[in-house]
Amino acid sequence: MLFHIIIGFILPWILGVYLFKNQTKLFLLFYPIGTASSFFINDIGFNYFWKLDHTFEELSLSAIPYNLGVYPILVCLFVCSIYYKKMPIIAAFLVFILGTTFAEFIVLLLEKVKYRNGWNIFWTGVSYLLHYLIVYIYYRSIRKFILLN
Repeated sequence: MLFHIIIGFILPWILGVYLFKNQTKLFLLFYPIGTASSFFINDIGFNYFWKLDHTFEELSLSAIPYNLGVYPILVCLFVCSIYYKKMPIIAAFLVFILGTTFAEFIVLLLEKVKYRNGWNIFWTGVSYLLHYLIVYIYYRSIRKFILLN
């Protein structure tokens, strides 16, 4: 479990502290939606499609370091890349979906996560597409109502 805490929570929060200090408004607007969408997807996934090498009796508890660490921090970076860096939307989706899927593929090769019930790396990419799509729709809503200047 220490691996998952370090990779899923501690290392991402080093960047998270930087983002919070330098992009506080963006962080406060998008960290919660990143966390919510992560909990939504991982609660379904951990109960039916994948599990970590270390699990609790309640399978979705294993995802907490990721739900509060890497995934919401990546969401903030995703929005930063679109809003501040003016990265084209398609490029941002491709970079973040493929990058996150590749990172999970490495974790899969290290046997820190195991797929079950027909889940595979393709469906992992689809789940990240859903995750970033939820965030992008939220981002567009925020922009539409001029809450993000």
